[in-house]
Amino acid sequence: MKVAIPVEGGLVANHLGHCESFLFADVTDGKVTAQGEHPNPGHGPGGPPPMFLARQGVTHIVAWGMPEHAVSMFSQFGIQVTLGATGKPAEVLQGWLDGTLTYTQEGLDGGGTCRHE
Repeated sequence: MKVAIPVEGGLVANHLGHCESFLFADVTDGKVTAQGEHPNPGHGPGGPPPMFLARQGVTHIVAWGMPEHAVSMFSQFGIQVTLGATGKPAEVLQGWLDGTLTYTQEGLDGGGTCRHE
């Protein structure tokens, strides 16, 4: 499987579509076999994020929050979404893999909505 985690300022981003980058991790038998951080193309070349992540072979996203329409778009690409993750991406990834990750119910900044300007 290939996992993506949105990153902003060294932490799991609170808005996937506007994150600086994504931590990508290849996982086999519950262990990370390769990982690297890649810039978010935004809504430009190679994007928007659901299309970009699907093209990278991502099968799972672990994120803090996202609007329902975004979860639906990822689902259309066969990408499973786990929400409520906060903290340092590498620690979140390991906690998600070993089942010890503590989740938050907060959702997106600004009351759970996506505010594109």
